[in-house]
Amino acid sequence: MTHLAHNARLAVLWTTGFTLFRDLLQFGLMLVLVRLLPAEAYGQFGLTTTVLGFLTLYSFRSFLGHTLQVRAPEETNFQIHFTAGTVIQAGVFVVANLVALALRWFPAYAPVAPLLHAMSFVFLLDLPSELRVKMLERNLDWRRLRGLHALALTLAAGLSIVLAIFGWEVYALLLPLLIVPGPFIYDLFVRARWRPTWEWSWSAYRSAWRFGGARMFAASFVSAATLLESTWLTAVVGFAAFGVFGRALGLSHLACHRVATLVSTSVYPVLTKIAPRTDAYRKASALILRSVAWTVVPVAVLIGFLAADVVSLLYGDRWGAVVPLLPWAVSGGVVVAVVQPAYTLLLAHERQDRCLIADIWRLVGTVAILLACLPFGLPAYLAGLALVHVVSLGLMIYWLERDGAVSLGGISAALVPPVVAALIGAGAIGVCLGLLPGEAGSLWRSLAGGCTFGAAYVVSLRLLYREALLELVGYLPKRRRLSRLLLLPGAA
Repeated sequence: MTHLAHNARLAVLWTTGFTLFRDLLQFGLMLVLVRLLPAEAYGQFGLTTTVLGFLTLYSFRSFLGHTLQVRAPEETNFQIHFTAGTVIQAGVFVVANLVALALRWFPAYAPVAPLLHAMSFVFLLDLPSELRVKMLERNLDWRRLRGLHALALTLAAGLSIVLAIFGWEVYALLLPLLIVPGPFIYDLFVRARWRPTWEWSWSAYRSAWRFGGARMFAASFVSAATLLESTWLTAVVGFAAFGVFGRALGLSHLACHRVATLVSTSVYPVLTKIAPRTDAYRKASALILRSVAWTVVPVAVLIGFLAADVVSLLYGDRWGAVVPLLPWAVSGGVVVAVVQPAYTLLLAHERQDRCLIADIWRLVGTVAILLACLPFGLPAYLAGLALVHVVSLGLMIYWLERDGAVSLGGISAALVPPVVAALIGAGAIGVCLGLLPGEAGSLWRSLAGGCTFGAAYVVSLRLLYREALLELVGYLPKRRRLSRLLLLPGAA
């Protein structure tokens, strides 16, 4: 257990460092591109990547994920996965081009047809690239995995800026995605000198096929919900409004989803090595939920308060249409951010059936909200979507507790403190902005309000939930320094 805890900390440390680098890089890239590209480009980019994401669900990635599920290293055969992946990826490549041909017959979607043709090559490049990723994850080689990913993103960002400057519009967002697999392919074939032997055994691949098929079927509902949302919104509001919608969700993802993704992807390979329904698993579950909720709730509340200032600072004045959407986007985003680790905990706890029910609800709920709320505008649609995610979270929390994956005390310690502390912080920032002189929306007032909120939030946690805060700090890097800063006893 000590060895697994050490690996979990290394995973979080390396993934945190990479995530910070990635977010800073993408943040800087976003600041440049939103000033060079029109809203229509973002709308076309959003629909194209949604279609690609839907097709990726039926790629070999679903089956390759089984390599992280098996406990014994000798049960993993990457040669067989590569052989099967070659056939699967070639098929998905053909399907992507057929879909692109079909889109040409629909005027609302015709502009994305040539984009999909160009991006279909990503499925061929994904075969060796994703294979190398899973090899590194399986070996818990976080340093090399994150280093290669950082190099890939840096190259892609540079190309994106160059293309945008020369007026390539939506291609400046899409084409750089084709060079992201490059460093992983080089590492697989050149540095690791791995070569396919085209080995094949159905009996050896059967378990991966069953796992991938189950995951593919379950994830189809979420992916279908996303695809339905994108195509429906594009047809109803057009590419420009869909681009504005995407920018609101983009800020929500940046503020809320990054932390959830960081934690979920870091600890999943470790969770699969902890026996289900044990005290160790329940403790890990509680800490994972707490680490996400305590981080994303205050960020979402703060952005909701300062929506106009955040949009003006990051996107510029021409993106003012994002402002009324942002509070609703982060409201749903904070719930999704907690849903994500809860979903991961269910999956690692070997409850794929529960995950399937949650995915089905996501699709059904999205269709219902599109029908009921979209006619009243995008803010109403985002509000309804947040309600769908709240129901999903309630179901997952209930299942986790019922299956012995987390205790009620762990759930309470994860969800109650950040809500209470954020409400106190909201009151503090309201008073601060009411007392400060100057025009509303000025940068210095926003900074003062943000600092007031942050201080009130941290002090509230320290005074009201000292023991829970101490336990969480004990798993963070530089925990002794953080303990001194928070006036806590030294973390173990």
